[in-house]
Parts: sequence; C-alpha cells; structure tokens
Amino acid sequence: MIMEETCPKCQGTGWVLNRAGGREVAVRCSCRRRDASARRLENSGIPARFAGVELKGYLPARENPTQKQARQVAERFVAEYPAQAGKGLLFQGPTGVGKTRLICAIANQLIAEKQVDVQYIDWNDLVREMRSGEDTSNRDFVSIHHLIQRLSTAELLLFDEFGASRPSPYVEDNIYYIVNRRYNEAMITLFATNFYDRRIGAEDILTDRVSARIRSRLYEMASTVEIRGADYRQKYQ
Repeated sequence: MIMEETCPKCQGTGWVLNRAGGREVAVRCSCRRRDASARRLENSGIPARFAGVELKGYLPARENPTQKQARQVAERFVAEYPAQAGKGLLFQGPTGVGKTRLICAIANQLIAEKQVDVQYIDWNDLVREMRSGEDTSNRDFVSIHHLIQRLSTAELLLFDEFGASRPSPYVEDNIYYIVNRRYNEAMITLFATNFYDRRIGAEDILTDRVSARIRSRLYEMASTVEIRGADYRQKYQ
C-alpha cells in the first residue's frame, strides 16, 4: 500500500495559522491550492504533451521577432488576466510555430497562479463529436448538449486548430452557438489557427473555413497575434 505524504505545514488538515493584527488567523494551506490546481488541470482536457509547459519554455527564434512578440503578448495576458473582460487572443500562423504550446502554457499558468477553470477543445475533435448529431437515426443529443454547454460556459476556453476543416451547416451552427454565446457573455477564449485573414496565393483565409458570421465575432472577442516562421518542432527535435 502506498502512503500519501502528509503536508508538513498543515499536517494534513488543509489549514495553517498565520498571525495578522496581533491574532492568529486560519488560512488555506498551499498544499490544498496545489491539489485544486491539479484537479483543474486534469479536468481541462489539455493534451498530456502540453500539460506541464510554461511560457518560459517557448523559445523564439532570434531571426523571427513575431515569435518573441507572441510570447510577450502571452506573458502580458497572464499578468493582467482578467483585466479586459471578454477579450482573448487569436494566434494565427503556419503549422509548427508553437501556437498550441502558447495557449496551453497560458492556461497552465493561469490554473496554477489564479485558479482559473479551463476547457480545451480541438476543432477536429469537436467536429467529430458534432457529426454524431447529423445521423437522424442515431442522434446523441444528450452528449452533444453537455459538450456545447461545457464549452459555452467555461471560464477560459482554448479553441485549438480553429477552422482546420470545413464544417457542415449543422456543425457550423453549433460552433456559431458556442462562439456567439461566449461573445454575448463576454467570456474569454484563446484561439489558435493555421489560417490568416489575408489571402496568400490560392490558400484559404480564416473566413473561408469558419464563415463570415463566426469570424465577425472574433474581431471583438480576441486580439490577433500573427506568428511567422519555420516549424518549431523540427528546430527542437
């Protein structure tokens, strides 16, 4: 049998006595805050690969100032959270420049430092779940409803790979509902996408992938942060 180590500060009670104004006051022990952070992280859905990453681990390339700027924006966002209610970030850039790492690092630090409740969702996973509702003979409305409500009401939502595939009208309507509800309630969302707002050659722009009505909401919901550069993963293999 494995015995859990007892906290030496509170002896397992969860409380410690601090002296304030000439008297002792009971306050929550830091071990309970760590436990709460661990539960929040476990329930967040952040991929295991990014569960422990921090912003200091995002190493911008010297020749690429946009990566340095993106990290500075992320650090300022954490420091000021939630100074601008309802205003998140939209990271735009090619595959492998660290967009997922940045949004997960932001979330990890907010969980640890400010006890923020976070939910992570990947566009492709969400689309796959939503498609179960398109089969009229086998619709799982309960699961879809619970998923939509969880993403719509999360204190901080991480929406990764935004626009990775073209959704059907049914799926688009559900994604619009999530985005629009968060917009109306001034809830904070971090987006990461491979698509820009300006057209480069024959490539799609973000509006092509998510629709004009969804992109319109994002202009007020999130500040755009463009990242350029080569594949971050290849550089640090």
